[in-house]
Amino acid sequence: MQVHYTERHVAINDAEKEKAAVKFAKIHRFLSANKDLEANVVLSKNGTDVEAEVTLHALHHTLVVTDTNGNAFTALNHALAKLEKQAHKNKDKLIANRRRQRQRGNSPPPIQGSVQEPEVPESNSAVRVVSSGKVVSKPLTLQEAQIVLEQKDRDQVTYRDVESGLICVLLRRRDGHLELVETPA
Repeated sequence: MQVHYTERHVAINDAEKEKAAVKFAKIHRFLSANKDLEANVVLSKNGTDVEAEVTLHALHHTLVVTDTNGNAFTALNHALAKLEKQAHKNKDKLIANRRRQRQRGNSPPPIQGSVQEPEVPESNSAVRVVSSGKVVSKPLTLQEAQIVLEQKDRDQVTYRDVESGLICVLLRRRDGHLELVETPA
């Protein structure tokens, strides 16, 4: 990690810079050990206090922390503690968002040749339940249920199976195939 110091009317010695470099290395390992990061440290005198501002670009974010103290190294030390805390918070948030996207089904694009289900547009309004009236479960065979499904241009047909006497639902899936659901009496 490269650290650039800008000192305005205040200075810190090389031993203090080495101690700060250890903390910067810890933050660098946590954020991304394989990428080279740059940090800018601005130390400026405001009256009797010294303000330390640390800016770091990492994980598609700009992390900026400041701290004010009477001693320049103490202000820098406190700012680095805040930077470490902010880096942990941002990385945890980034990981949590990635996990939520995977859980929602936003998986990476499928490999060529695989079947992809069509996307259903999301609506912001509440889900509406529409009653279709009374279901007549007259006895049909599977072939007759397929014919009814095609003739009435519906997505599902509920019927009583002639052979087993079970109530069955024949569904048209999004991929165009039919699915048979048999319910116990």
